[in-house]
Amino acid sequence: MTVHRTASPLSMVLALTLSIAACSSGSGGAPPADPASPPGAGGSEQPPPTAGPQVVITSPDAAEIETTDDAMDLSGSASSDAGIVSVEWETDHGESGTATGTETWNIEGVPIALGTTTITVTVTDNAGATHSDSLVVRRESEGTGSATLSWEPPTERADGTALTDLAGYRIHYGRMSGVYDYEIDIATPGVTTYVVENLVPGDWYFAMIAYDTQGLESELSNEAHRAIQ
Repeated sequence: MTVHRTASPLSMVLALTLSIAACSSGSGGAPPADPASPPGAGGSEQPPPTAGPQVVITSPDAAEIETTDDAMDLSGSASSDAGIVSVEWETDHGESGTATGTETWNIEGVPIALGTTTITVTVTDNAGATHSDSLVVRRESEGTGSATLSWEPPTERADGTALTDLAGYRIHYGRMSGVYDYEIDIATPGVTTYVVENLVPGDWYFAMIAYDTQGLESELSNEAHRAIQ
């Protein structure tokens, strides 16, 4: 038995409709921690060395995190046998400030840019020694992007006969070429344009089929590509 499909492959044109702010990129690595000040030179009766400054970011409790927020709170602890003078923070995008507290400290509202932001917290003790801890934050666009697909409705079947019972379309799309993890059903044959929304930054690939009232489907259309920034 031969089953005729509803239409020859559809033509599809991808139009750009929404531009997304370019992602900022971080500096790469976290700044190295400064070593504690060495004990002073002298004779044999030098005092025992003291523990230098230490600082730890305890919240968020990770070296790298992902978020869609445009600001972030941090907290942590610091210590030094010489006593702590200050706990300061800075980002690799130029923002900086002073934490509230010393041995136990917190920071509110650190700006987080799209892309990668490295936040560095530095403690300074009364001996002038410093120590740092860093957190890498990767922020994706919360609003995401969209792609507008447009196509010409099929008018005949694969065997050349007229197509009189077109019922709708299905859009298939995904993050890899030829691999479509998502599907949108359009049960309105008169529609020739559709906006696919909520696409996170990255490459997206689209193809579609038409189907008739009996559920018979066309071959998959050509593939279209959209890069969301």
